[in-house]
Amino acid sequence: MTKPDPEVFVCQQCGECCRGEGGILLSDLELERLARFCGMTVEEFQRHYVHRSPLGPALTMGPEGACVFNQAGRCRVHPVKPRICREWPFFPALLVNEDEWESAKAACPGITSGCSHEDFLRWWRKKVV
Repeated sequence: MTKPDPEVFVCQQCGECCRGEGGILLSDLELERLARFCGMTVEEFQRHYVHRSPLGPALTMGPEGACVFNQAGRCRVHPVKPRICREWPFFPALLVNEDEWESAKAACPGITSGCSHEDFLRWWRKKVV
């Protein structure tokens, strides 16, 4: 009898992932969805909530260094949040690099502390297949 895989990630809604160092980059489609969700035109939304980064448009960060839509650890645009937010913590760097995985595990209370990188990969593969 094989041992079931442990659940490796259960979001704690702490908002730590909303403090992304690289910024929350947006596609044109994400800009449109966010603007519509906020009841704004894309141009209005960009004026209020977006800045230009070297990699493209990114959501503005609030005074505490988190995404402007993070409010007390909760995402105010959760139904239309950007792809990068939906994918956390299953980023390519964490999938291929165990050291990056260990750093993320130390920072994110939603990643089960006792699971290994191998557990993480096995669980992810089951979720995407």
